[in-house]
Amino acid sequence: MPSMQPPKNYSLNAPKLTTFLEKRWLHRLVAGCVVGLASGICWLSILYYTSEVTASESDVLTKRQLYSKAREMAQLSISQNPCNGYAYYYLGYVELMQDRHDEAIRNFKTGEPYMPHLTQLLKMLAQAYYFAGSFETAVKAFDRYLSMEPTPRVGADNIFRLWAQSLCRTQEFGRAAVALAKADSYETYRSELLQSRILNAILLNQVTMADYYYRVFKTCFPKKALEPSSLFSGALAAQKMEALIRFLELNRLRGEIDPTSEKILAMGYAKQGRLHEAVAVLSTASRISPNDSEIPLFLGDAYFQLGEIDKACEQYRRHLRLFPESPFRKELFRRCPDLAKAEELVMKSDAKESGTSVPAQLP
Repeated sequence: MPSMQPPKNYSLNAPKLTTFLEKRWLHRLVAGCVVGLASGICWLSILYYTSEVTASESDVLTKRQLYSKAREMAQLSISQNPCNGYAYYYLGYVELMQDRHDEAIRNFKTGEPYMPHLTQLLKMLAQAYYFAGSFETAVKAFDRYLSMEPTPRVGADNIFRLWAQSLCRTQEFGRAAVALAKADSYETYRSELLQSRILNAILLNQVTMADYYYRVFKTCFPKKALEPSSLFSGALAAQKMEALIRFLELNRLRGEIDPTSEKILAMGYAKQGRLHEAVAVLSTASRISPNDSEIPLFLGDAYFQLGEIDKACEQYRRHLRLFPESPFRKELFRRCPDLAKAEELVMKSDAKESGTSVPAQLP
């Protein structure tokens, strides 16, 4: 039987050498990967640390009200670490401070998944929604925030105030009453909150309770008047004009008549088509406050709707005398052409006395 001899040029050590060389190459590859990974981690750590420092600088600049520089630093921080929740928070806060509400909301929402202190971000997000006029979304954000932090450690007075007013705006009057009660325990916004409580009680058809809050308001702030636009627009939106009128008539019966309340009552009467009553109320208000330019404007509108054009033009003339820069000038001149002619004569007379020319047409 022939013997099995290896070829003369075959080395018994060749497989071992090959294995050794393969292992050496693998070791170098692994070592290179480890070094590269360590370098990458080290570089990322430095970059992330730099991002944290930059975000902190943005916060400091915001407190110094250097908003443009603060915005730049926050944006730089985000470019260094796109997962830095604080950078998004600080950038959103800067935008909120400058009334750029949509931008603030966008940054708060982007940073929400990365923010360790989520409650702080939610609190600012809810306020951004409120000031942007997105009251339903604001209510949801406030609810979420307050479920996580029922007693805010900072700014509780402002949070409860905005939460309550958001609920009023979304016509959740029952919950709004609870929120207003919480907000009322703080003195900071007492005047504004009492007005909100008056409106909320009116919208709940609780005229007696609204009257009580009004008396508290006048006792605490005797020199302040009700803010007419929020009362009127709130009652109009909720279709509670009748309740608002009853509330104002109750004050009138008690002898508590002021120009602001009279204007609101007149607008309520006019909205219901009770124009003669609106005229009577505005006439009383005009005697109380003869220098209020809004009263003759409203009174002129009431007369104009009644078809009493001469009386309307006389009231419009009073309005323009009290408020020459009125934004309603052109509309009033259109309604009462004689006003425009009289204005032109006055301008010509003034120009003649001063020796200057006058424009051919009125603005």
